[in-house]
Amino acid sequence: MTSLTEPESRLIERLGQQAQSDGLPRIAGQIWAALIISDGQVSSSDLMELLHVSKGSVSTNTRLLEMLGILERGSKPGERQDFFSIRSKPYAAFVEEQLKRVEAGKAIVAEAKSTITKSHAQAHLNELENFYTLYNDSSKELLKRLKSQSAEDGA
Repeated sequence: MTSLTEPESRLIERLGQQAQSDGLPRIAGQIWAALIISDGQVSSSDLMELLHVSKGSVSTNTRLLEMLGILERGSKPGERQDFFSIRSKPYAAFVEEQLKRVEAGKAIVAEAKSTITKSHAQAHLNELENFYTLYNDSSKELLKRLKSQSAEDGA
């Protein structure tokens, strides 16, 4: 990557802070921002140099962003390192991954409700189940809208 402009550096720092506020590692947000401003694929060594982080940190956080559906990993002939880029229309994939985790949470709650008999626990489990249901429903609506936008954009 080339040197960064002041607004690009600010985006990297601020998206890192936002990621941290959202419960993600700061470096994950910084990598995300670096990929947003890059033109094409970025190597892991370029990310290490740009963000002044270790190879392990790049590896861990790119795996996380890949799992979240934000980035994709690639390679280049003759190169031994990985290259990364933002997925095309990544936010629908991001929501789909969240829906999978919500479904897993709902399954855990359902099992617990059938085996734990304490009334206070049942009340908390019912509240958690309701949260998962509402979150699931609203996320499905969001996903529908994101996919509709993608179709309208011709993607």
